[in-house]
Amino acid sequence: MNRKALFLLALSLAVGALAGAGVTRWILPPKELGPKTLTRQNPPERHVLYWRNPMNPSLHSDHPMKDNMGMDYIPVYAKPAESLKNAISVDPRIRQTLGIKVVPAVNRTFSRTIRTAATVAIDRRRSRSVTTRFQGWIRSLSVLAPGDTIRKGDLLARVYSPTLASSEKDALIALDAARSDPGSKDNRALWEASRERLRLLGVPDPEIDRLEKTGQARSVLPVYAPYSGIVISIGARVGDEVSPGKPLMVLTDLSRVWVDVAFYSNQMAWVKPGDPVTLRLPDTPGRVYRGHLHFVDPSLNRKSRTIRARVPVANPDGFLKPGMYLEATMHPDPRPDVLVVPREALIRTGTKTVVITEIGHGYFRPVGVTPGVRSDHWVAILSGLHEGDRVVVSGQFLLDAESQFENVSARMEKGSRP
Repeated sequence: MNRKALFLLALSLAVGALAGAGVTRWILPPKELGPKTLTRQNPPERHVLYWRNPMNPSLHSDHPMKDNMGMDYIPVYAKPAESLKNAISVDPRIRQTLGIKVVPAVNRTFSRTIRTAATVAIDRRRSRSVTTRFQGWIRSLSVLAPGDTIRKGDLLARVYSPTLASSEKDALIALDAARSDPGSKDNRALWEASRERLRLLGVPDPEIDRLEKTGQARSVLPVYAPYSGIVISIGARVGDEVSPGKPLMVLTDLSRVWVDVAFYSNQMAWVKPGDPVTLRLPDTPGRVYRGHLHFVDPSLNRKSRTIRARVPVANPDGFLKPGMYLEATMHPDPRPDVLVVPREALIRTGTKTVVITEIGHGYFRPVGVTPGVRSDHWVAILSGLHEGDRVVVSGQFLLDAESQFENVSARMEKGSRP
C-alpha cells in the first residue's frame, strides 16, 4: 500500500468520526439538564362567572366594580371540570323556553305568621259539681236544661230524704232537752252537736234556724246553689235517687274560658308556651281576644293529626260559649341569620330532598339538602348549600328528570361494556 492510499484512508476515518459525533449530538438529548432549561407551566386560566358584593353575596355584577363603600367586588370563578359530574347542560334558548328562574340562597332573619283554627272550651278549674251529702229522691227540679244561668243561693231542687228527716227529729229532741234545763251544759252541748251534724249533712243555716223556731222536722228539703255559674250538665231527673257519690248537676264559671288551638306538626317548631296569640271570631270582626299559650299537649290527636295548645282567655261578658270556633293568629319570635331558599326550590323524591343548583356555563346539578323550619314562602336549609349558591325555582322538575335520565343512561352504557 502506498503512502497516498494511507492518507486517503486516514482522512476518510476522520471525516466519518466527525460526522458520527455530529449526528449523535443532534439526535440524542443531553444527559443532564440544568435548572434553567426547565419551562414552568402556567396554571390553567380560571373563568370568572360573575362578581359579587363583598358585604352582600346576593348582589352580583357581570363586570368588575366597587360597592358604595369603595370595596372591590369579589370574583366568583367557575368550578373545575371535575365538578361537572352528574351535571346537565342546557342551551340558552332551551333555558328561555323552559322558563328556568334562578335565585341565590341567602342568610336572612327568618320569621313566619301562623294562622290556625281554635275552639272555645270550659275552664275545668272553674267547674264544680253540685251534690247532696245525704241519700234521697228528687221531688222537683228548678233547673230543666243545660245552659241555664244560676246565681248563688238559687233553689235547684227539692229532695225527699228519710235520713235527713230522722236527723232533724234527733236535733229537736236535743233542742227540747236544752230548753227544759237551760243551765245544763251537757244538754246545751248536745244541741250544738246536733246542729253541727245537720251542717255536715249539707243542711243550710236558714233551714236549721227554721227548725229551731218552729220545732217541726220535714222530710222534703230544698237544695240551694252553693255558687254561681252556667249549668253544663244535669245528672238526675225528677224521681231519680241522689246520693253523696252522684252529682246532681255541674256548674261552671264562664267569666274565663279555655281556647284550644290546633297546630299541625310542621308548625310545632315555632310554638312554645308563653307565646302571644290573637283570637278573632270569623262572623264578628269587632271581637278580638288576646292571650298566651299556657299548655301544649304532649300527644297528637290521631283523628285530626293536630296538637292542642291551651290559651286561657278572659270572658267578662260571657260572649264566648263552649264550642265556638275562632281564628288564631301567632307571630313567633324571628330567627336571625338563617340560610333560606324559596319553598318552591325543594324537590321531594320520597327518600330525600334535593334542589337544582346552577354551577355556571349553562350547567345545572341536583344537590341533596336537609330542610329545616318553614314559613309561608321560605324554608331554612340546615346542610347541602352555602350562601350565594344559585338554586332553580322554576323549571327545576324538568331539570331533575333530565338529570336522572342521564344518570341512568350512563349506568346502562357502563354496564354494557365488557
